[in-house]
Amino acid sequence: MKYLTLEEAGIFHGHLGPFLVLGYMAGEIAKEILKPKSEFDLHAEVILPLRRPYTCVVDGVQCSTKCTLGKLNIELRESKANSIELVFRSKVSGRVVRIKVKDGIISKLFSFSSLDEAVNWLRSLLRDKIFEIIVE
Repeated sequence: MKYLTLEEAGIFHGHLGPFLVLGYMAGEIAKEILKPKSEFDLHAEVILPLRRPYTCVVDGVQCSTKCTLGKLNIELRESKANSIELVFRSKVSGRVVRIKVKDGIISKLFSFSSLDEAVNWLRSLLRDKIFEIIVE
C-alpha cells in the first residue's frame, strides 16, 4: 500500500507543524506494529483537547494510516487534560496499540519561537523519547 509522505501530509494540512508531525509519527508506529492488511483494517481513536493546535494531530494520523473521517475509521474523543493519546486497533488481528505523548513534550513544543524549530526538535528525537507505547 502507498501512503502519503510527511511532506505530502504538510501539503494536505497546509503547513508542516509539530502537532501534525506527532500524529503522523504515531500513525507510522501503529502501522509498523499492527501491519494493516488494507486501508480498511485500522481504526484510530484520537483522544485530545478539541482545539487547535492539538487537533492537527488528526490530519497527521489520517495521512499516515488512511484512517479517515470519510471512511469512519477514525474517531475523536475530547480529553479534558492537555494530553494526547491515540488508540489503534487492527480489525483483522484484533491487536491494539496505545500511544501516548509523554509528559513534557507538548509544553516543550509551545516553547519554540517558530513551527520549524519545533518540528526540527521533534524530528531529532528518538520515538521512545516522545511516546509511551503499549501493545495489547
